[in-house]
Amino acid sequence: MDYRSKMAYINQNLLSKEEVITSVEKYIDHCESTPDEGWSENKREVILKMLQRFLDCLKKTRFPELKSVDWFYQYTWKEDGIILELLHCDAVECEENGEISYLESSDAIVLAEVKCEYLTVEEYARKYGVTVTAVRQWIRRGKLRSAKKMGRDWLIPELADRPRRGYEPVTYMWDYIPENLIKEFPFLEQCSELSMMQSESEKNIFDILLKNRYGRTYEKRYLNASEREKLELALISEPSVQAKELRQDIMFVPGKETESYLYGGRMMGEEKYNTYQERLALLKSNHLEIATTNYMYDEDGMLIWEFFIELSRWNFDEDEDENKDGKKEVIARLENGIVIPAETDFQEENSEYSSAAELCDNISGDIYSAYNVVADEENGIKEEILKELNLPEEAAYESSILYIQNIETNKMQDLKLFLETFDIAVEALPAQYCSLAIYLLNWERESEKVKTFLECNWKIRSIDQSAVLAYRKL
Repeated sequence: MDYRSKMAYINQNLLSKEEVITSVEKYIDHCESTPDEGWSENKREVILKMLQRFLDCLKKTRFPELKSVDWFYQYTWKEDGIILELLHCDAVECEENGEISYLESSDAIVLAEVKCEYLTVEEYARKYGVTVTAVRQWIRRGKLRSAKKMGRDWLIPELADRPRRGYEPVTYMWDYIPENLIKEFPFLEQCSELSMMQSESEKNIFDILLKNRYGRTYEKRYLNASEREKLELALISEPSVQAKELRQDIMFVPGKETESYLYGGRMMGEEKYNTYQERLALLKSNHLEIATTNYMYDEDGMLIWEFFIELSRWNFDEDEDENKDGKKEVIARLENGIVIPAETDFQEENSEYSSAAELCDNISGDIYSAYNVVADEENGIKEEILKELNLPEEAAYESSILYIQNIETNKMQDLKLFLETFDIAVEALPAQYCSLAIYLLNWERESEKVKTFLECNWKIRSIDQSAVLAYRKL
């Protein structure tokens, strides 16, 4: 896959829970008013009710942690519901204008599904103001293809709209059909997919394309209206056969509002990408260098990551060539930072601690005070913090917290440089599961530091008259 195709794929497919939820919310807005789909008001009402249930389901669903952008999400309508699938992108091709012309996927996994109610023939007739006889005729003539035969009667998905005038092309698919069906229609013996459409020249003739299990068309047949109705009724009556009308494959999917970029093998949103480039330019223009040290230690059965960060500047004399060695000066040093484990990490039986708060209390009073500002014991990050930082609900108990014990620097300008390059430094830390960073400050002694944190878009909360907590989303 070339770079242009990769970028088209990234920007035209759903790659995260947030993107899926935003897309479904916009799709609901579309469905509330669009006349383009040609739905009856009955069907629109059912669709909106189901989409709201689907959205609620997605918000509660735990999405897998994807290690590659080659996996994407797709939601689609089925004859009796809507599903969310996770698929692997195997190949992509795009046009000169950036539109995807071909996408091959595999390994579809259903992550969420919402099904509609089923109606009896009598209930469906009442809903659309027609007779029971009319509904049975629609089924017999292949106009209600999602109907399910139950004994001697039929059940119809609530999603099935009143049939339109004219003939709708259809594809029937199956992995297995019984011997009695093959005996009645011998040409189905090798078939696993059958497409049916009305002839353009003769309205009473229907073109039938037969495909084998390898997807190859091996025969084309022609049926008259009565032969076509007999075949369709037999296929609809068989539970193992699925019907897909052509218009089912045409579904409006809202486009993304922001563009994403691929940098260093990672996907970034437009804002994050631009910020990242600015930070790299800042490092280069100021001759800065970042060094980190990480190590792990055992705290009574709980493994804890501790880390250090140094920000250095290379100083050159005015007449000295920058290609030659200069003098390196450490201008900011972060000491004794730790990664506070997520609440889910304390479910392990080999730890002596039952919560992150209990661990923090054992390590030091300062870290305990800082943690309690943003999190509750055993519940993780507070709901108000999640909303303020726009974090998902599951981050409360699944996310770790990056605790900064101290930052040493002589100049506020150097502290500002450190904070502005902090995102770059964090990439070298074991912080991939951290949602926020926190730093405890003394307002009376470190008021200038507090102001610098505010200038660098950190948020501030008071703990008492002398202490404040600086925090930000990672």
